[in-house]
Parts: sequence; C-alpha cells; structure tokens
Amino acid sequence: MNKGKPYTLVVLFLLSFGVVIGGWFLTEELLLQKQEEFLKRTGRIARQTGMPSALQPTEDSLVSWNQPGGTSGDLEEGAFFEGQPLSEEIMAQILSVWENGGNELPHEPRKGQINMEQAIDIGKEWIAVMAECGIVPEGLAECDFDKVAARLCTLDTQVSFDDSLLSSWLVQYTENNVVVSLTVHASSGEIWKASLSMKERDRASSEYSYEEMLEIAFPFIERGSAQNADLENNDFCAIMPEGLVYAAVKEYQIAVKNQDPIIVIDFWLGTV
Repeated sequence: MNKGKPYTLVVLFLLSFGVVIGGWFLTEELLLQKQEEFLKRTGRIARQTGMPSALQPTEDSLVSWNQPGGTSGDLEEGAFFEGQPLSEEIMAQILSVWENGGNELPHEPRKGQINMEQAIDIGKEWIAVMAECGIVPEGLAECDFDKVAARLCTLDTQVSFDDSLLSSWLVQYTENNVVVSLTVHASSGEIWKASLSMKERDRASSEYSYEEMLEIAFPFIERGSAQNADLENNDFCAIMPEGLVYAAVKEYQIAVKNQDPIIVIDFWLGTV
C-alpha cells in the first residue's frame, strides 16, 4: 500500500474544509452587502440599540440650513443640504394633495431631496429644541432613542407642479413611553407634521402657551393672523399671510384602562 496516500487524503480533506469555510464567510459578507444596498434603495431602516455602529447616524451627517451645498438626495457624508424655499401657494398645493390622500409609494431619495440620515438628524434637532423648551420630557434632549424608524414615500397621483415636491420622510422616534412621529418634507427639509405621545406622568411642565409652542414647532412659518377659535377644533392655529395655509396645535388625552392616561400633542400644517 502506498504510504503517501493517507497523507494525500488528509491534505485533500483540509483543502476541502478550507474551501467550505471560506465560502461560508464569503456568502455571509455578500448577504450583508446586499442587505445594505437594499436598505439604501428602499430608503427605509429601523434602528435599535445594539445594532452595528455603521448604521448609526454620525455627527458629520448633520444638516445645516445656513451653508450652501449639493442638491442631490445622495449627498456624501459631511455635505450640507440647502432646503428648497417654497412659496405659500406651492405649500398649499402640496398640502392639498396630502390631505386628499392616495396610494403611498416608497422610493429612494431623488435629486434635491434629503437622504435618510439627514431626515433623522433634522428630527433629532427638532426634538432637542422641544425638550429644552419643556414641551417633551427633558431626557429626550440627549436624542438617545431606543428605536428610530424612517421611510421616504410619495403619493401615486398626477399634479400640475414638480411631483418630487410631494415626497416626505416619515420618521418615528421611541424612548421608553414617549413616541415622536414626524413628517419631514423631503425637498425643503422642514417638519410639516408632528405628533407627540407620552404618559401623563411624563408630560413636561411647559410654561409656553399653545401660540408659543406653535412658533417653536414651525419656526419657518410667517404668520399673518392668529386665532384661538375653532378651525377644526384646534387649541390654537395661525394663518399665513396669503390666507392659504394654517399651522395648528392640539393637545388631548386618551384614557387607558388601569393605566396612566396618554397625552398626545399634534402639530400640523393644513389648507384653509
């Protein structure tokens, strides 16, 4: 019997084992790459504590409204985004389509739209300001959330203006018993809707009036007139100068059996 044969079989076995193991690691790496590509294409992701740091927003991706930059939705990390200014008339047209509703179509960012990281960071900056003003619990100012979910979508409808203006990022932040849901207009980078939900015991003791809260929530709004009267049963609303768009705030309570009541504060823009 050839004494070298057993050694040859051992070598072949080790080579085969190495190929199998190497192939397994290669396949896993390819799957991870495909997953990242898929998340980028769909423009949505759910973030939870403990996920890889490569998926977490970085300080370099924070948005600045005062510095010029590119207009592409796929901006390089560290690039600045300059939101597209919109007239009250265009805002009214967009809001009218949103109010009519329709079939939502998820999509990836287009040229001139913010990307996912920027949408998340815009929301974090907004929440930090609201926390500093005592409108949401002070602890949210750290923006260290248990979960953040975001998706970009538009409406399947025909419009007479640039249809890219219909797109919005829907971003939700969760921390303990507090949930903040934001609608960020993708082309202007402005928050047009917000809903804050928290247990009554977590409700911060804000010294701001509803009128002041509205100004904090929508600092970009030029106010023409204000009223406390019912415009769709709001606690307070402000109408823009041309009388086409209003900003409103409403606070209400939801009773939960054998649990603390839930406090909800809604901010939104609408058409008059």
